Amino acid sequence: MKRRQSLNIAMLLALSLSAHPRDARTTFELLNKGKALSAKDAARLEERLREKPDDEESRIQLLSYWAGTPSDADLQTIKGARLRHILWLIENNAKDGLGLFQVATGVYRLHCQGDDLADEKGLNAVSVAWLEQVKTHPGDAGIRRSAVDAIQYCSPEQAEQILNEAKDASGLGRLYASAVLGITGESYLNSEPVGSDPVFRARPFAEKATRALEEATDKELIVSAARTLLRQGAILWADGKLDWDYTTSGNTLLAKAKSLAPDDITLVTLPTTLPVRGERPPATIRVGGNVQSAKIIRKVTPLYPAIARDRGIQGTVQLTALIGLDGKVLYLRADAGPSELIPASLEAVRQWEYKTTTLNGKPCYVETRIDVNFTLSAF
Repeated sequence: MKRRQSLNIAMLLALSLSAHPRDARTTFELLNKGKALSAKDAARLEERLREKPDDEESRIQLLSYWAGTPSDADLQTIKGARLRHILWLIENNAKDGLGLFQVATGVYRLHCQGDDLADEKGLNAVSVAWLEQVKTHPGDAGIRRSAVDAIQYCSPEQAEQILNEAKDASGLGRLYASAVLGITGESYLNSEPVGSDPVFRARPFAEKATRALEEATDKELIVSAARTLLRQGAILWADGKLDWDYTTSGNTLLAKAKSLAPDDITLVTLPTTLPVRGERPPATIRVGGNVQSAKIIRKVTPLYPAIARDRGIQGTVQLTALIGLDGKVLYLRADAGPSELIPASLEAVRQWEYKTTTLNGKPCYVETRIDVNFTLSAF
């Protein structure tokens, strides 16, 4: 009886903990603390984990510490520590990776080549661990996606098999475009590509990916591939890590994508020409409607359609807007609302203007939601 009560208490505790996941801000704070650890601090946390392996906060800090390549440790020690923590994460928290999969960090990544921390043998062990998780949880899309992210650059054939089994056309588009670019991995700090290797671009899989994109007809695959090829290619080119013109293939894909998905807002801001070396293309950020409304400098009030007024029609038209680098409305789409009120909403909002939004001091595109309210008593 006591054993059953203990089990019930443990289950309730687990449910309680899972119902209150760590927020992104706290996770970033732990990552920053990890960057600032001294060798003695790290040794103390390693000892704590030996006694209490499920101490998530210590493990997050150590993942951040070891990804920073501490100068007072040799590479083999660093690689061994990273591999140990990454394997623990996969085997014990594959669903969300201690919350790290939901924030802009790459401390849980391994590369097979391309940087000092690259560890081909370690990545083989990581691949085996992820494939076992996919096999154990065949219906879990999150685990499948994380597995593909971990192995796609060095084991693209295995990643392709996972995506084909899941019928994930969007994932295949990203995989094929990354192979064409020869991407070697993503940053340990965020999700940006860290390099391109001619050897990767010459692999049989890259040739297969090129043919697949040329022959593709699936909308999701083409849209995803166009986004990846043009956006990631621009970053690599700007950073001086790409030496061939990817835009010809990218723009061919983009034309196909726009014909298949004319209302896809993600296609509007893709860089279609080679950027200047050292100048990355402008970013696109999502901003809440209330926040963005505070930046409006020109607002045109829509005319109430006579047919809607006569019929007593009122309500809210919900729009998705893309604000350009100059603050003007670049793209507008109606998502919901009375059909009689949509044309007037679009006509008015297209004339709105906002203060330019910047990210890290540079102008950026803004995707936001705009609600246009029609109330008979207000007009």
